[in-house]
Order: sequence, then C-alpha cells, then structure tokens
Amino acid sequence: MRRRIVRAFFATCGVLVGLFSISTGSGWAASSVEPASQIVLGSLEEPGSLSALVDLPHHFPEHAPQTLLYDSLTQFMPDGTVRPKLAQKWTVSPNNLVYTFTLAPNAKFHDGAPVTAADVKFTFDAARDPKTQSSDEGLEAVEKVEAVNPRTVRVTLSRVTPQFLATGGARGIVPKHLLEGKDLSKDAFNQKPIGSGPYQLVSFAPGQSIVLEAVPDFYRGAAKIRRVIFKVLPDQNVILTQLRSGEIQYALLQPRDLAAVQNTAGLRVAESPTPRFYDLTMNLQRAYWQDHRVREAVLAAMDREGIVQKVLLGHGQVVHANATPSSWAYTSDVPRYPHDPVRAKQLLDDAGWRPGSDGIRTKDGQRLRFTVMLKNFDRTLEQVFVIAQQQLQPVGVDLQIERVEPGVFPQRMRAGNFDALSRVWNPVYDPDQSNLLRTGNRYGGYSNPQVDALLDRTLATLDRAKRKQAFMALQRLLSQDLARLYLYTENELHVVPAGLRGVQWHPVNIFWNLKDWELGR
Repeated sequence: MRRRIVRAFFATCGVLVGLFSISTGSGWAASSVEPASQIVLGSLEEPGSLSALVDLPHHFPEHAPQTLLYDSLTQFMPDGTVRPKLAQKWTVSPNNLVYTFTLAPNAKFHDGAPVTAADVKFTFDAARDPKTQSSDEGLEAVEKVEAVNPRTVRVTLSRVTPQFLATGGARGIVPKHLLEGKDLSKDAFNQKPIGSGPYQLVSFAPGQSIVLEAVPDFYRGAAKIRRVIFKVLPDQNVILTQLRSGEIQYALLQPRDLAAVQNTAGLRVAESPTPRFYDLTMNLQRAYWQDHRVREAVLAAMDREGIVQKVLLGHGQVVHANATPSSWAYTSDVPRYPHDPVRAKQLLDDAGWRPGSDGIRTKDGQRLRFTVMLKNFDRTLEQVFVIAQQQLQPVGVDLQIERVEPGVFPQRMRAGNFDALSRVWNPVYDPDQSNLLRTGNRYGGYSNPQVDALLDRTLATLDRAKRKQAFMALQRLLSQDLARLYLYTENELHVVPAGLRGVQWHPVNIFWNLKDWELGR
C-alpha cells in the first residue's frame, strides 16, 4: 500500500443542534435552517483533504465528511455483509477473479452529471497510480478496470481476495469529467469536491468548519437532517464543557469522561462493541520472549479483568485471541490464561529465572526487564501499563514504559527496535490480519507454518462459512502459541440526544447511515 493514513480511532467528537451555520470567513452566523433539521459534529481532528482518493473512510470523525460526500459501489453493513450502493447489482466469475457491476440508473454527481462506468474506471485507475499520491487500499489486487458501457464496469483481479467487495467496493467514486488530466494531489477539488453522496459541500474553512447540505433529489432518498456541520474544537475539555452546557449533544467519549456528563438533561449514552483490540506485541528476537513459559507468566501476572474494571470502568472486555465478540469470525473456544500470580512465579522458576536481591529475576546475568513502547497520546493505554507494571513487579518482572511520538512509533515498529509495544489493532472491513501474523512480518518476528497455512485458507475463498472455520482455528492456535499477549477490547461510548433516532452501530464508521438519522423536537 502506497499511502495508508492511520489515525487514532478514539478521537472524540461532539454534536450540537441549534440555530447556527458557518460562514467561510468569520465563523458563526444566524441560519434559516430549523433546529430539528441541523446537526453539528464537533471534532478534535479534521481531514487534510476532502478527496475520496486520499483514504478509505474508516476513521471517524475525521472521515465523516468523506462518508457523506461520496457514494461507493458497495456498502459494508454492520453485520459484515456487503450490500448494493452505486452498484445496483454485480456478478462474480466462476474463478472469483472478475467482478461485473451494474450501476444504478439514476445516480448522479452534485453538479447533475450522471455517475457512469467511466467514472468508476477513472477512480480505480487514479487510486492505483503512484503519480496521484493516492491510497490504493482495497484495490491492491486490481489488475484491470473496463467500462463496458455507461452502466457496466468490469474489474479483473490478479488474485482471489474476499475483501475486495467490502474494501475496494467502499472506495468513493470521483467525477472523471472534472478531474481528468489534472494533478490530483494538488487540484482545488480536494478542498471543494463534487461527489455523489447524500450531502454536498457548502463550505470548507480549514481549522474551523465543514458545512454540508442534503441533496434534495438524492437517488437513494433525501437525508432527513438537512444540514450537517463539522466544527473543529480545540480540546477535550471544550467538548465536555459544551456537553454539560447543552451546546453539544453528541460525543464519542472515553470511560473517564462519563462522570462529567452523566447527569446532563436531554442526553443518553449508547454503548456499542467494536472489533478493535489491544495486545502486547513482543519482539521475539529477544531471547526471553522465545520461552513460552515467560510469555505465559507475564500474561498470568496481569489482572486483565481488573484492568477492564479499573481503567475502562467496565466498558470493555478481556480478549484471548485476535478477534472480539463483535466480529463475525469470533470464537470463544480458545485457550485462556487467567490471572494467577502464583502460577506466574512457578513458570518463571521452571524457566530458570531466579529472584535477585531487589526481587527482579535474573538468568545468566540478565535481568528480566523489558520496555513497552506506547504512542504518547494514548493516556488510557498508559494507565493500563502503569497497573501492569505494578502487577508484574511482585512476580519478579521489571516492566518499563516508553512513550514515543506517533510518527516515531511505526518507524521503530518496522525496524524491530523495541522489546514490546502496545497499540490498537483495527481489523476494519475484514478479520484478516495477514500482514501482522504471517512469517516474515515486520512486527515482532512470530513464525508458525500452521498459522501461515490458515491465513492462506482465510484468503482463498469467498465462502464466509469456510473462512470462519479457518479464522476460528487461527484464533485457537494464536492463543495456544501466545503469539501476542492479548489484552482487551474497549467499547464505544456514544453520548447522543435523547430524541435522536436512526443511529446504528457500525464496526467501521458510526456515520455510515447518518442520512437516515432523525432529530426529535
């Protein structure tokens, strides 16, 4: 992949409903839009570009404007299935390499031009062209795109890939007639786009706001909320203050924020699970990690259930492998390692690690000490490892915490310059994690031919039932191996207006069906 932008999923957002709109010059101004037909999403992040070629829309709230401005061939649904969107229907060849899409006859761009197969071909070709500085995520296996006729597009893949409909199909389609022959990395379109989604752009003031208006004749039915405003907010305290004052009525919060808004009138909390999870990724080039007994001892010494209760305030769940209960590929039938400090000590004794004068174990002159690398903004994860540090010390393990800049983290990870690291893993669109687990990966050096074979099985068929069997076998093997020390999944906490209707949890982007949201009066 040429350009994948990874953002923190737990960036906080807020929404207020009111008698406001935003001008591109001075900010707020009176609006004629009725309160019940306008919603404002406040965010700590904003997109650097509004082009659908930049990335797939799976980081919210940053990608919420992209979600609303563009339509894609397919729609990834909350249950992990794929449904029609711009593509009215499609067929797949017997060898699973050729996809033929028939476009909806009445889909059009915001300037009135019809969406055609030529636009789909132009979008896919542009995303795959290194000169455009775009992301080819979801399109890596595309070999050829053909516009058969105005409503029919044929996509040929170089290999079977069960993710194509969900990921490649999720690519927002851009208009060929406005972009052909232009420098797509610099064109004004990136700030003033024309899409085919349920909302069209009114204004974009970087660092301030993005204003969208519902398309009245949208081919899949007009949005119920007429205007959507994205307001860039300076920090978390402002969001909490505006929630308490009633200015903001929607936010994605961390558990520690709930106390600040629990008694605010007119709000309710909607809690939803997520496929995201955290683990302790070990650098298996370190000799001590190569002993399964040491890995098991470290996990047994950590009270993960206690961490979920203390840090997440119960808004999460311990995970035992690389899938969460919200994933269609999840199985609970995996080996488990409960909190057991006595067993942890025995395992370390058996592995030849003896307590030193300060209680920290040593072997062959080496102390049992490792440093876990974290991104410096992830305060919740830092809390988790402060507690883990306290739990490991009594069994003779010295855990240290290193906080690094987000830009440094992936460089160190790719170079193998770490003892251990922890971060959120986010299997969006599909449970596949081959790039993390296959032999030769750059994230820790884990190697198991059986795992490689199971990964191949998950990618060799479009049959979801067969894929699930392989994924479940994979979870059991990874847990047995302790390939990673799996920690927990954190639920999403959505604070919403009490009268808001139509919101549906989604594993990729909560704004996926904002077109169908309704605000109670």
